[in-house]
Amino acid sequence: LKDQDVYGYLDAPKPWGGFGFYFLGSRATAYAKHPDDKAWLFDADTMKPRVNNPAWVRAIQDVIDALPSEPADQINADPNTTAFQQFLAGTGSMVTWWGDVGSNVKTNDSSVVGDVTGFSILPGSDDVYNAKTGAWDKLASGPNYAPNCAYLGWGVYVMARVDADEKKKKAAWSAAAHLGGKDLSIWTAMYPSGFQPYRNSHFDIPEWVAAGYDEAFITSYLKSESDSYNHPNAAIEPRIPGIFQYY
Repeated sequence: LKDQDVYGYLDAPKPWGGFGFYFLGSRATAYAKHPDDKAWLFDADTMKPRVNNPAWVRAIQDVIDALPSEPADQINADPNTTAFQQFLAGTGSMVTWWGDVGSNVKTNDSSVVGDVTGFSILPGSDDVYNAKTGAWDKLASGPNYAPNCAYLGWGVYVMARVDADEKKKKAAWSAAAHLGGKDLSIWTAMYPSGFQPYRNSHFDIPEWVAAGYDEAFITSYLKSESDSYNHPNAAIEPRIPGIFQYY
């Protein structure tokens, strides 16, 4: 990085299908996910989208305001650019992404940040928008945190189309059990595969150390994942038909 510009936070403003919305969501959750309201994308009673409410507008404005302090062509950066071309190369000091970044900083040949990367849940906000009252609230407990549990659908599935054939059904479930089982699934979480830790057994730090990960690094990584999954105010993506049409 000698004689090269370095930056702070790396936004992903370029449209990237439905997935790009998640990265704006990570800017918005601390503003939009009130601890007294499980909904943050839609009004739960009317299904009216909340994407144009003051919380989301503030998140969008944050992105716009930060662009002058980011790389020159950041407006055309999609999430793959921010994670795998910029962050791994040391161009920026902070990126929000799925856990793939955590394994890639140690296993990707292009990474120069493997020894200097740490992890945490998403940043919090001093106030949070209350969609029910239309006001901004300052919580007595302090800043509002709301990890963005985005895209809860990457997995191993057995489809109903095999139900009519008992042999195919048995084979499909056997394959799913093998791929999602304790021993093989931790391997897919440790190495770049699109899977993050999702079983309790995946959070066994000695297993990761035995695979070659530094203990301090992997402790930070797994804690950020666990704290995000188990946070009482996590922003959960709704399982509803057509969600990507909304994004």
